[in-house]
Amino acid sequence: MSSKSFFAIALLASAWISSAHATILTTTSRGVVSSVYQNTLDDFGPGNLVGKKFQITLTFDDRTATRDSYLNQYEGLYGLNLFSARITVDGVTRDYQRTGSFQQQTANGASAQSPWGSDQAFAGVNWTTREESLYAYHGIESADHFFAGANASLTTPFSATLQPDLYEYASKQAQFGHTDALSGRSTVFYGEIEEFSMSTVAAVPEPVSLGLLGLGALAMLGARRRGRQQA
Repeated sequence: MSSKSFFAIALLASAWISSAHATILTTTSRGVVSSVYQNTLDDFGPGNLVGKKFQITLTFDDRTATRDSYLNQYEGLYGLNLFSARITVDGVTRDYQRTGSFQQQTANGASAQSPWGSDQAFAGVNWTTREESLYAYHGIESADHFFAGANASLTTPFSATLQPDLYEYASKQAQFGHTDALSGRSTVFYGEIEEFSMSTVAAVPEPVSLGLLGLGALAMLGARRRGRQQA
């Protein structure tokens, strides 16, 4: 194999590695703001937010994440990468994109064969600098098994409308906090979740990856043509 052919193959491999197996994970919760610690930053307008409808959507991909799992009973993902947090309160929506810590976890107590096993589904993001801090978290947990399937895969879509009359929830809470460290103002609230969902989609290859694929293909084509001419 010529050095040029090897270079072309290396380009194709690099592009494939950078774009393959990337999955975008999204969790969404809806409910009602139950308490407010502070609302001086006015992210969603002034006044009392208690009793207002909220929606939190957290999105990130698993490109640089560490994944833990155990026998279809538990699966967790955590890492440091770009994340997106879309928060809506009383019809006012704010989009926050930061590079920070993220985590997502699911657990299926029914398959754990333990009377203490609980079903869990939660996700959270966190970002802190000297000027600003931001965090968002939401999750549900119950000893009653609300997972329909026998596993707890992060890549299996899941959606639930919470049923307090049917399940006793150990946790069904959402939290959001955004603080301007320079002024000391912040918006911090807690919400009671009424609906929770998880979804995943394959990530679209980045322009850099597409460019590498194109360069690799052109290099392979050029190597073949030169080989024919020399023959």
